[in-house]
Amino acid sequence: MVGSHKSTGEGVAEFSPAYEMQKVAKLAQELFENVLHDEESLFVSDEATLWDVSMSDVNDVLERIRKYYGVAVTLEDTKQPLWKLLRLLDAKRRVDVAFRGESGT
Repeated sequence: MVGSHKSTGEGVAEFSPAYEMQKVAKLAQELFENVLHDEESLFVSDEATLWDVSMSDVNDVLERIRKYYGVAVTLEDTKQPLWKLLRLLDAKRRVDVAFRGESGT
């Protein structure tokens, strides 16, 4: 599920919007199945970063990203909203695949 919540102090939880996360739901599912396979996402909002949904070691997660997507990301990349990171990973992967196809490697 995509989104996060905050308490209003009156016993009612308000959820932050997840419009952008809904647009990249398939990319999010792919990340959780292949990179964050030891994490469980219940709700990820548009404000959430990778580190809001992962308790794993930073270097371990960066390495899993590199291995699965075939591209490297920086720690700074992972501090942006998760929906932006997912789009970045997808775009980098597409460029890398296209480049490998053109260079014949």
